[in-house]
Amino acid sequence: MNTSLWNPLDTKNISDPYPMYARLRKEQPVYKAQTGEWIITKYEDVKSLLKNKDFISGNKMDWVKKGIEYFNNKDLDLSAIGEAINSFLLFLNGDQHLQARRLITRAWDDREVDDIIDSNISHLLHCVKGNKEFDLIEKFAQPLPAMTISKIMGLPMEDYEMLRAQGNHLLKVLDLYLTLKDMVEIERSAHFLVDYFGQHITRKRQHPENDLTSKIIKLNEEGPQVVSDRALTSLCLFLFLAGEETTVSLIGNGMLNLFRHQDQLQLLTNDQNLMAGAIEELLRYDSPVHVVGRIASKNTLFKGYEIKKGEICTLCLASANRDEDTYDQAAQFNIQRDPNRHLAFGNGIHFCLGDWLAKRQGALAFSSLIKLNLGLTDSTVNSIEWNKNLSIRSLKRLNVKMN
Repeated sequence: MNTSLWNPLDTKNISDPYPMYARLRKEQPVYKAQTGEWIITKYEDVKSLLKNKDFISGNKMDWVKKGIEYFNNKDLDLSAIGEAINSFLLFLNGDQHLQARRLITRAWDDREVDDIIDSNISHLLHCVKGNKEFDLIEKFAQPLPAMTISKIMGLPMEDYEMLRAQGNHLLKVLDLYLTLKDMVEIERSAHFLVDYFGQHITRKRQHPENDLTSKIIKLNEEGPQVVSDRALTSLCLFLFLAGEETTVSLIGNGMLNLFRHQDQLQLLTNDQNLMAGAIEELLRYDSPVHVVGRIASKNTLFKGYEIKKGEICTLCLASANRDEDTYDQAAQFNIQRDPNRHLAFGNGIHFCLGDWLAKRQGALAFSSLIKLNLGLTDSTVNSIEWNKNLSIRSLKRLNVKMN
């Protein structure tokens, strides 16, 4: 096997991973990497494993647990990390996953979401009014989803920036390589967030309101308890964090791709009835989540390869969404593409629960932003920097100017 086919953290692949994906699809769509995991890059193969009950989620949780156990041997208490992430939906399987998912679905009410998003957008754009230039990521894409989910969950709005910063520290636990220093910092944030959301749940139990947290508590206590208080804290923390980085990525990457494809930007500017299709194409063309992991629960023969029990499969959603055998002119950005059955939000039982919220925030954000007639600053055109993250593809910054 060619050992150079999979190198996602190489500088050129951080900048543009799509040539690497294309080569894998062509030469070895089921590829055993040097690190031991299987890399899956074709659309039908990725979709098949996402739906296959023999390939379960949770391998990252197992990896995290091993890391915690290892570092605990260094006389450190890292228990808050496990407590914080133990009920994240992406780590749950079977009945436990189904029950938690049903609880959230029953509690979620989208009737006021558009008003919340619009209000947040107006506030953020007012804050940059009069600026000739600003960083679209820092000033708009990052705060918007945190503000939105804070309002939905009944969290104090003055806390959203602090919660987002602490949450970003916690999510580093999902990175591939962590040092002892990293784990200590993550533990500190985990301890803070577990305590914060525990107190938030206590307040909402005592003084319920018309928000998502109060509704989840009420539904959980009306019948047989679905989740324990400990798990409820982790679940609420997950809801706060789950859609943030993907929505930041959708807005940031989306605006960059519209700037780079002026013909498509003009189409959308002239006819916002194309917005729904544009959102789907932005998600397909440069998916916020590039890879997800699954673990084989038993020995399985797949495409002629024996995948052994316990082995990890890295499913490349972004590669699947550029598969030439699935899409006509797959490398072309076309907001009028139809049909567009992409895998940006996964497939099967772990299909993203908040896909509709990300799409609504994206649609309302793009609708407002394109009216401002923005453009990339001269320095940004020649210097696009991406965060070094294997799972989520996102920009470090996107400096724009008012034309």
